[in-house]
Amino acid sequence: MQMLINLEHPHKQTEPSMPLLQLGFRPFFLLAGISAALFILVWGLFFSSSRIAGLNVTAYGPVYWHGHEMIFGFVAAVVAGFLLTAVKNWTGRQTATGTLLLMLVLLWLLARVLPFIPATFPYWMIALIDISFLPAVAASLLPLLIKTRNFRNLIFIGILLLLSAANIVFHMGVAGWFEYGQRYGLHAAIYMIILLISIMGGRVIPFFIERGLADGFQRRSYPVIEISASLVLLLLGVLHTANASGVYIITVAVMAAVLHFIRLAGWYSKGIWRVPLLWVLMLAYGWIVAGLFLMALALAGWFAVSLALHALTIGGIGLMTMGMMVRVSMGHSGRKLLAPGMMPAAFAALNIAVVIRVLFPLVMPPESYLALVLISALVWVAAFCAFIFWMSPVYLSPRVDGRPG
Repeated sequence: MQMLINLEHPHKQTEPSMPLLQLGFRPFFLLAGISAALFILVWGLFFSSSRIAGLNVTAYGPVYWHGHEMIFGFVAAVVAGFLLTAVKNWTGRQTATGTLLLMLVLLWLLARVLPFIPATFPYWMIALIDISFLPAVAASLLPLLIKTRNFRNLIFIGILLLLSAANIVFHMGVAGWFEYGQRYGLHAAIYMIILLISIMGGRVIPFFIERGLADGFQRRSYPVIEISASLVLLLLGVLHTANASGVYIITVAVMAAVLHFIRLAGWYSKGIWRVPLLWVLMLAYGWIVAGLFLMALALAGWFAVSLALHALTIGGIGLMTMGMMVRVSMGHSGRKLLAPGMMPAAFAALNIAVVIRVLFPLVMPPESYLALVLISALVWVAAFCAFIFWMSPVYLSPRVDGRPG
């Protein structure tokens, strides 16, 4: 199996003059960490101030700006850094570096800035620049996969293009061409990212556990479960995005939760609790399972769907991306596969943020909701500030073993 982390066969190379542009994980993981903290700080300001919330501070409006930037800003940066690094490993060919990587970075940055100056540029230009980022990443990777006949991993190009399609639908909604397009686009994108985690997590999480434990752990996996878990998740995403209701979508949500729980249980070993880089990934996948169960209850009318969505996004996506960024960064910088400094505390803080944002509103009075959202946001920001502090030196300095990358 071609895996993401490959530390064998080191050989000395001249240290690069600009480490930040040597491999995709470096600039994009750094930007992801900064944007995760900054975007939630800005959203907290929008959310807590009725005066600001009533204004079109951005081209998307404050509410949809939050959803869009967390998915197509923060998560898109993580996905770009991950794939630009993984494809090099899968194909043995160099992905974007130097000037080409810088151009991708600038495209991502421009898409984040322009929505705040909507009076300066026509909306079609803001939308076009934002929509262009993921296809540009895909275009830089596709030739490498085809030339090396790495057809198995073309699925990730497909996911990038589907995410781009969801972004187009979002912008059509903002432009008034597609009623509720913002909602359709964001829901579709969330489920596509969960599907990406399902596919990639099934490859790497049990592999990391097998490599990271010395107790002879062997995963328990069942081909029928592996295939059906992703297919049922995809079906749930289609039904929920299409605003389906009733017993059928509730049943699909329960099936998705059960299938992913069985999958997760097959990866479990009690030894993971000794290794932060393992338990963070297991807990993140656990939040996906919990989010799917909560989604079934929310679709049955027990509480707001937004609570289930935040279990999937803060817990499943947020925690998984932080854990994977640390793991990939340490491995591809030639460092020991350990969570540096206070990163285990940051992992724990993100779990606390999910509990405050998702579970506390279920048992506390409605008037506490605003405070709970803001407290959860501050805990999230603190966790990613820790990520920025401890991981920035990794991105800004050369590999410790002298190899390129």
